[in-house]
Amino acid sequence: MRFVDDNNNYLHVDYGRDTKDHESVAVLDNGVRWPFKSKNMVRVELPDGTRFTAYQNLAPPGNLYKTEDGEWEFFESGAGCIVARFAKERAGYVTRFRGTLCATVRNPANVKRERIRSGGSTPHGFGRDANGPAEVTDKTEKK
Repeated sequence: MRFVDDNNNYLHVDYGRDTKDHESVAVLDNGVRWPFKSKNMVRVELPDGTRFTAYQNLAPPGNLYKTEDGEWEFFESGAGCIVARFAKERAGYVTRFRGTLCATVRNPANVKRERIRSGGSTPHGFGRDANGPAEVTDKTEKK
């Protein structure tokens, strides 16, 4: 997948699965510690060529991936993403990239978007099976 920021820089993300579980612990708002295991992972390449592999962590509002050493985070929610790097001097994460989904494997950047009804546009095949968009029929047709 590719994400683009306001300056037309591209972030490349490949999704996959590892052979072993990676464990993390999420701390909920009420202080409860929730252990989490997942084989899901991403390989991320920033516009400056920096690359890292991160593993899925529990994050209620979206998909959060962190490197094993905790240096990098990739957070995806809806059609947007944020990449952050841990900054020791700030004792927290600093955003390195903030972008919006622009292309998927099923929707290369050179494929025009398809209009469905009178609503917004949807990339061909995005969020659907490999057969393409689901058929949309007008239920107000007279019989």
